[in-house]
Amino acid sequence: MVNENKRDQIISTATNLFSQYGYHAVGIDLIIKDAGVSKKTMYKHFPSKENLIIEVLKQRKTNFSVSLDQKIDFEDDAIRKLELIFEWHISKEFSGCLFAKAAAEFPNKDEEIHKVVLKQKSDLTARIEQILNQLSLSNTPQYIARIIVMLLDGANLSAQITGNTESTSDAWQIVKRLILS
Repeated sequence: MVNENKRDQIISTATNLFSQYGYHAVGIDLIIKDAGVSKKTMYKHFPSKENLIIEVLKQRKTNFSVSLDQKIDFEDDAIRKLELIFEWHISKEFSGCLFAKAAAEFPNKDEEIHKVVLKQKSDLTARIEQILNQLSLSNTPQYIARIIVMLLDGANLSAQITGNTESTSDAWQIVKRLILS
């Protein structure tokens, strides 16, 4: 139990530091110091920084899915579900995209970290495609789902750069026109 708490403590600390500074800017020593664990404990749970980053991303993906489920699962209307996904990206539950940061810092598609990022994007696209399947669309749901994820990614990046969350609302307006036309 204590070991699991230390492991969770390391993951939580690393998540916060990676969110704030990026992956390459954060060293293992800073994570150890801020988590209040020994080097031995750190390497017992995570033999490498790459292992830690992968675990942080996997946990973020799980938390993302649970939080998004709580936001949209009660809704029956497909268009409202899509709107709620965009609203979620503006909410306090969303704290920036660790996946986009990981893709930028680890661009090699053969790296395990990049594969975790691709899996998250693929799963989100499939989730949106499921919602779109409930609508009569002029384009295929798969195509529109890819566009929606691309718009979300762009809106997230724009909000991160400018600090203005209006980009997510603007992206939603584009999606609405796309699916209602």
